[in-house]
Amino acid sequence: MSFLLNITLLAAHEDWVYTKGWIVTIAGFLIVIIALFILSMIFRGVAAYFTKQDAKKLAVDSSKLAVDQKKLTTANSQLTTAKGEIPADVVTAIGLALYLAKNQHDEESNVITIERHQTSWNDKNYGVRHWKR
Repeated sequence: MSFLLNITLLAAHEDWVYTKGWIVTIAGFLIVIIALFILSMIFRGVAAYFTKQDAKKLAVDSSKLAVDQKKLTTANSQLTTAKGEIPADVVTAIGLALYLAKNQHDEESNVITIERHQTSWNDKNYGVRHWKR
């Protein structure tokens, strides 16, 4: 009879161990899900903060840009070229075209030559394993 009681107690004990295992598993899963949710909310808040900061900077920069463009257009309208003189933007375009036309590269041979150089990094004497043969 005591043998049967021992087997019954062992079976009950195993059920309790398995139940505790499932509780730990579910609790761990819930902790991970909650932590991920909290982290995602933190990241969204940080992203929203920096987006607002960028929008403020953009608004200030665009207003400065509009003022600078007005100054630039008035300065360009005041600049006049002498008769027969080429405007600066045309000179720049011609210079860029000449630079791109003259600096052409020759065709490569498409052959890769690699020579092995002995350095301290690939020296067999400094290896970790020394095989004795």
